Amino acid sequence: MKLQYRLTIFISSIIIIIICGLGIASYYMIKNSIETQMGNNAMDLAVTIASMDRIKEALANKDDYQIVQNTIDSFRDKTRFQYIIVMDMNGIKYSYPRGKSLGKKYNDGGEERVLKYGEAYISKDRNVLISAIRAFVPIYYDGQQVGAVLVGLLTDTVYKELEAHILIFKITLAVGLLIGIIGAAILANLIKRTIFGLEPREIALLLGQRDLILQSLKHGILAIDKEGKIILFNRVAKEFLNLKDDDIGKKVSSMNLRYADEMMKALFNEEAIYNQEIKLCQDITLMCSHTLLKNHKDEVIGVVSSFEDLTEVKKMAEELTGIKRMTSALRAQNHEFMNKLHTISGLIQLEEYEKALEYISDISHQRQVISEVLNKNIKNPHIAGLLLAKYNKAAESKISLEIDRDSCLEKIPDSINPDEICSVIGNLIENSIEELVKLENGKIIVKLNSDNNGLKIRVQDNGPGIDKDVMDKIFERGFTTKPGNRGIGLSIVKQIIDYAQGSIEIIQDNGVIWDIFIPMKGS
Repeated sequence: MKLQYRLTIFISSIIIIIICGLGIASYYMIKNSIETQMGNNAMDLAVTIASMDRIKEALANKDDYQIVQNTIDSFRDKTRFQYIIVMDMNGIKYSYPRGKSLGKKYNDGGEERVLKYGEAYISKDRNVLISAIRAFVPIYYDGQQVGAVLVGLLTDTVYKELEAHILIFKITLAVGLLIGIIGAAILANLIKRTIFGLEPREIALLLGQRDLILQSLKHGILAIDKEGKIILFNRVAKEFLNLKDDDIGKKVSSMNLRYADEMMKALFNEEAIYNQEIKLCQDITLMCSHTLLKNHKDEVIGVVSSFEDLTEVKKMAEELTGIKRMTSALRAQNHEFMNKLHTISGLIQLEEYEKALEYISDISHQRQVISEVLNKNIKNPHIAGLLLAKYNKAAESKISLEIDRDSCLEKIPDSINPDEICSVIGNLIENSIEELVKLENGKIIVKLNSDNNGLKIRVQDNGPGIDKDVMDKIFERGFTTKPGNRGIGLSIVKQIIDYAQGSIEIIQDNGVIWDIFIPMKGS
């Protein structure tokens, strides 16, 4: 049986049981209440009759029965109590609804207590012949009991008066049942639509498939709700982020700070973040995308983050980047040498031998200076190779690139590796070259120093500087003042320096000075 029908039957059954139970209980409560009320009314009338002087005197003096009968008949029709009997101490009837029984002994029972003990009481009698509510009250004359009065009301008479009310009550119960069943059907249909018409087995199957898919993915998956609490994660996320099964429901802020900050940023700004590199530790770099979770009303209800380990990929990319840098350096160097050879060839053809020798001497000196600084002062071959490549590229663009003679790079901080230093220096020099290409006499000065305190990097140019209006945005990912898909380099620089717990300062003095400091011992 389908879930919708089962829900309808189940809810309808509960409603029927509750309404029928309440209806039956209410019916008997009303019935008992009416019977009690009618019994009290009968008692009041019986007390009234027992206090009438004519009746008391007639019973005390053994007068003719007809006197009492006429007295009762004078007001019997004005009440609903047609069953009024007056009797003496021997049970002889002095009044009766049917006068033929006058003078005869009362034999219907129930009068023993009132005649023998003088008690006043109400009796509910139900038998095969009659069902009535009767009130018995003793009659006293001069302090001595002389008889008793019985006032009774047939219950059938009472129910005839209440038939209209009972009919309304039954109709109300029937309407309530009908509304309850219709409501149960509507509720079952709404539940069915809410779960997209799926049956419990299908839901269980989908949940099982979802878990299998999540756990088999090579990408890490982590999701949070709108309050920043973790709602699910898969096996890969559990391993990389050191999560435990009982972390479900905890704040994501208890995780790695930088990863949590990026997820919360996407949640608060209600803006997805794609293809963002986050460095968890020295040896692990993740490529993350934080996508917004939205409900059917297009309201943001959380963030789901997917990531993959870029460590191996990045190593391969760095190797390829190193080859590309070497190729670029060789191309620039070849181009520059060809230009110089053409100059020397022209001078020789013009028979300007002294100028040719002087030109060769100047070139040799420049090469000797840059080679000496790189060989003696920059101990890391990756960084030295990058600087040489940028030197050749700058020379090709008619820009002077100088490596400060006081530079000395021997130690590298624990929190950064040589390739990341190359990324920082390379991006800053590249930005300077792009600005100086537009000018004449462009000049770039690079200085590197490391000691026990940390690594200092300075890149200075004599370019136009940075516009104050964009100073606060230059490190934002995707922001650029240049055409094309740019705006990545400086955000990478900032990310590397932040992870290494370093600082970067921008000074504008006839150009731009980038001062960077990275502590030798990072946490």
